[in-house]
Amino acid sequence: MRRFFTEPENINDDVACIFEDSKHIEKVLRMKCGDEILVFDGTGYEYTARLISIDKNQCRAEILNKQVSLSEPNVKVTLFQGLPKSGKMELIVQKAVELGVCRIVPVIMDRCVTKIANHEAGVEKAKRWNKVSVEAAKQCGRGLVPEVLAPVAFKDAVSMMAKLQLPLMPYEVLGHEGRCDLKMVLGEKRDAETFGILVGPEGGFSEEEAAYAQDNGICAVGLGRRILRTETVASALIPVIMYDRGEF
Repeated sequence: MRRFFTEPENINDDVACIFEDSKHIEKVLRMKCGDEILVFDGTGYEYTARLISIDKNQCRAEILNKQVSLSEPNVKVTLFQGLPKSGKMELIVQKAVELGVCRIVPVIMDRCVTKIANHEAGVEKAKRWNKVSVEAAKQCGRGLVPEVLAPVAFKDAVSMMAKLQLPLMPYEVLGHEGRCDLKMVLGEKRDAETFGILVGPEGGFSEEEAAYAQDNGICAVGLGRRILRTETVASALIPVIMYDRGEF
């Protein structure tokens, strides 16, 4: 059954209105009135619905059934991603959404190559990244659409992470030394349900950032002796957390 996204305000008790995919439904998929579809609103619910009107600007579907999405993990992982070079953030968002994160926070760090001129520029970037999140959620069958925030300062990110039950910082220095104690950390925190992952940009964390994070309760872990690219780290660590917590 085809699956489409619409904003929560476009759904009432009887009818779901679809705008963004309406042209695709009419011109590409050539669907007909009476065809059944799945609609999700990014809040954790899915709706079985039957198309009752089709137009390139708007499609309407009669809601037949409402159910809670079964695709969402019980653990909540927030990715705090150091801003990478242009173009990489879209890939990171896409893969993180597919792997089950609940939120993505871009972080401005000392060694970031990409520069954000001001808050307004960051908001515009976030709009693009949120569109990527919606498309990834549609493709992989998520019930929720993870929010991508506008970029935040490093210390603000650390403050946000401190509120989570298990904030992790994959730190290449520990990996180089052969200290890969992630399994031990996960074992010690069996009750943790909210996780944070702090990933450095291409140049990694500065020594000052690494020290500040650890001094403020962020648990640094090694990921082995090989060096992972910034766009690889989250894709390596998120599945480990999900597997450890029985989500795979």
